[in-house]
Amino acid sequence: MRVLKIELEGTTTSFRHPHLLTGRQPSYPLPPPATLYGHIASVLGDYPAPESFRFAFAFTHQGSVDDYEHTWLIERDDRKEKAGQPAPNITGTLSPTVREVFFRPHLTLYLDTPHLDAWHAAFRAPAFPVALGRSQDLAAYTRVEVITLEERQAGYLDHTLLPWSWRPEVSLGQGLLMPRVIDPRDRQRVVWARYVALTHRAYLPMAGESGREAHWVRIEPGSRSVWVDPHTPEYRDRQRALVWHTLTGADSESLDVPA
Repeated sequence: MRVLKIELEGTTTSFRHPHLLTGRQPSYPLPPPATLYGHIASVLGDYPAPESFRFAFAFTHQGSVDDYEHTWLIERDDRKEKAGQPAPNITGTLSPTVREVFFRPHLTLYLDTPHLDAWHAAFRAPAFPVALGRSQDLAAYTRVEVITLEERQAGYLDHTLLPWSWRPEVSLGQGLLMPRVIDPRDRQRVVWARYVALTHRAYLPMAGESGREAHWVRIEPGSRSVWVDPHTPEYRDRQRALVWHTLTGADSESLDVPA
């Protein structure tokens, strides 16, 4: 199976919880699917059809810190003119914010699309500046290549999103409600989905392994075939298995190799 593999590195990034508007602004531990959709759109120069691709990823960083950030809240000013002075049309209010920021983020993004060659060329010459998270979080691609995945009976999962249907099968990971996709024509329309944010390594069991400990995915050994990146490091004789996600809401987020 041929896919596009992109390696991205930056200095800082943050993925704000959209429902927290005041006080400290914590970050999602992993980029939401909507963030990745916007990132891909910035590379292509336009939003691709949500059904035109699926994605898998791994995201790591070297630590987090609370950064003191100034935000200006701009609103229309309806005050009347004062004697001899025109009325201002906008006012700005300074809002100090403490924001959680990740240091030295690293994203490995895998894309499965019928437009493989065109997207490969686009990631080598992005339409807009490369950023991950906030607009000021500039980043750079260290590698853009087409690779061939291999079918295996086991692998490991790390620093990635799992579908909510996997919740009974994994003891590790935080359950989160994340934006799956934001309508680019109406940004008030958001599709939400639940995920398991896996920020540790978990293993798919091989034959003869019980898979009962917390760091195992509790499935029958060999019951699922997986797509594995053969260029990743080995841990316990396994390499990284990919969990595919879509933006369409179809129940295709899985490790299963298509027939």
